[in-house]
Amino acid sequence: MSIAYVFALLGGLALFLYGMDLMSEGLELVAGNRLHNIIEKLTSNTVKGILVGTVVTAIIQSSSATTVMAVGFVNSGLMTLQQAVGVIMGANIGTTVTGQLVALNITESAPLMAFSGFAMFKFINKNSVKYLGQVIMGLGILFMGMSIMSDSMSPLQESQTFVNIMTKISNPIMGVLVGTLFTAIIQSSSASLGILQALANKGLIGFHGAIFIVCGFNIGTCITSILSALGSSKNGKRTATVHVLFNIFGTIIFLILIYIFPLEEIIIKFSKDLPAAQIANMHTLFNILATLILFPFSKFLATLATKLIPGKDPATEDLSLQYINVKKQHDAPLLLTDVKAEVKRMLDIAKENYRLSIELFHNYDEGKYKKLLHNEDIINYLNSNITKYIIDILSEFMDDSTASSFTAYMRIVRDVERIGDHSKAIAEYAKASYERQLTYSDDCYNELKFLDKSVEQLYTVLENVADPEERRVLNYSLNKNFENKVEDFRTLHIERMKDGICDPESGVYYEKTLSNYERIFSYLDNINKLFV
Repeated sequence: MSIAYVFALLGGLALFLYGMDLMSEGLELVAGNRLHNIIEKLTSNTVKGILVGTVVTAIIQSSSATTVMAVGFVNSGLMTLQQAVGVIMGANIGTTVTGQLVALNITESAPLMAFSGFAMFKFINKNSVKYLGQVIMGLGILFMGMSIMSDSMSPLQESQTFVNIMTKISNPIMGVLVGTLFTAIIQSSSASLGILQALANKGLIGFHGAIFIVCGFNIGTCITSILSALGSSKNGKRTATVHVLFNIFGTIIFLILIYIFPLEEIIIKFSKDLPAAQIANMHTLFNILATLILFPFSKFLATLATKLIPGKDPATEDLSLQYINVKKQHDAPLLLTDVKAEVKRMLDIAKENYRLSIELFHNYDEGKYKKLLHNEDIINYLNSNITKYIIDILSEFMDDSTASSFTAYMRIVRDVERIGDHSKAIAEYAKASYERQLTYSDDCYNELKFLDKSVEQLYTVLENVADPEERRVLNYSLNKNFENKVEDFRTLHIERMKDGICDPESGVYYEKTLSNYERIFSYLDNINKLFV
């Protein structure tokens, strides 16, 4: 095999991988942030997780990307480990679509596809069409790379050394190890499968030996989720461990089935004399069977991963970003998941401070006051660092929907910080009232309790109502009722002041407290409209 053929092989591989990247990126841009929301929201049980993992992976053409998303969601607390098991199983099924596409063997039309896609991407300004053009261009380039690889491998048919190597790979253990190592290096089981199909099309590897290599591909692709879990929480590491366990157990089970049942003969008969189709169909059957057999043991996989990665995460320093990793390099929608988790943490701290401020007003306690001040420092830290992080992220390339979501969370962070400021102000009035031994009427306390109930209702809507339209209707109703009651309480307060029921100094603090309630409710209302 001359150096020219080696260069052609490397060039073909580069085109194949580049085409796959273009196609995957274009498909995700077409879908925008919706795929990440689907994974996050529609995985309430293992069956749904399998369906979602299958569909999403079939769309973005990358089981690694889907699994990395699952690791990120579990790490951020947006998905349980049990839910992630289903997504991982589905991702393994969805990734078989790439092999089926390659098996179609449409290399003759590949240059036309690449040109058509390029024209759409370059000359049409509408984003949806532009990104679709990127998908078509990527698919065309992928097949052109496939064709170049196949042609460059022709001389290997005459190489006795290569034939001897292929004979050794027919050994099950050797085949699995080769497949695992190769996929771990290039970090894409779909690309590995495409290369194997190119070898098979040239008659350089038999179907029997290819079976074991494909089994290794599934294990090797775990390297991406393992790398993504480095530096994550215990649950994030457990998610990556589930991915490894599922693929190892699936491989062992499938290899046993191959020797018990005539699966090899069935696939050959079904796929006729098309080597690439045989490999694609075997890959699909492998992942479907592994999922069907291991599905009843999904809880066991999660439990085993927990035992292998025992313990709890060490207490994290308060003044730090717990979910955002500034060094993390992934796609923008996945980083949005980290931002959402960090903002949710900030919102929870602000909610705790709000409740502390109300408790302090009714019954002052120095320990609670110090706790509130400490929380306020954390809120200010998160406000500054989350905002800075989002500004940095917005400079990266992303679709309009994802950019809008980042911008919305930047506004939410600002409003959460202001809720913290107004809660602190209420706490300071409570402290001043305690130090001056000021008293308030029962009517004042009852009115504040009513407003507190309204704020809590708004928090409940934010935390439990997912549908934006339903949230908008509830917000409007709560808002009008709150505004009317605040005005009524102000009028009643003035009357009490005239009648001498309330102390003038107490009256000033009460009025300021009402104003802070208004601002907290208003900012919380804004957050409700923006939170996604």
